[in-house]
Amino acid sequence: MESILVTGGCGYIGSHTVLALLEKGYYVYIIDSLLNSKKKVLNKLKGIILKKDQRLVENLKFFKGDIRDKDDIEKIFMHANKNERKIEAVIHFAGLKAVGDSVNNPLAYWETNIGGTINLLKVMHKYSCKNFIFSSSATIYANSKNKLLKEDSPISPINPYGKTKNYIESLLEDMYVSE
Repeated sequence: MESILVTGGCGYIGSHTVLALLEKGYYVYIIDSLLNSKKKVLNKLKGIILKKDQRLVENLKFFKGDIRDKDDIEKIFMHANKNERKIEAVIHFAGLKAVGDSVNNPLAYWETNIGGTINLLKVMHKYSCKNFIFSSSATIYANSKNKLLKEDSPISPINPYGKTKNYIESLLEDMYVSE
């Protein structure tokens, strides 16, 4: 059984992803600071899992931690290796996400979204984990009269949140090319 780390796994999208992964037979690690989410989401998630298949609860491990702290991330990878459940992929949802707040607090967004992602990538590299899914945002695209966006739509974020998502995409492209 493959093991996957979900950052921000107690958020709305993260928790739904965790549930789907468990139902597909994956062992799932969650790291969440609970800054933008609540611990009760984890309890609700466990309640849903128990109703579906009680054994699935054993395939879920939660770590309260912050991606800005590289040691928090490393503890999970060490735990996984020690328990012979090496993390083979990461799905990255963690980060700050409010456009308006990003305009008022840009340093927090750069520190959390960029710095946290860099920490995550460093630990992944150390543990030879090369599978990465990143939750980006439509805010990376330029404003357009046509509300339908495509992958090849012009990229020109207009707020710090969108800029951090765009820079992370660029970083991931650089990482891919370097391999």
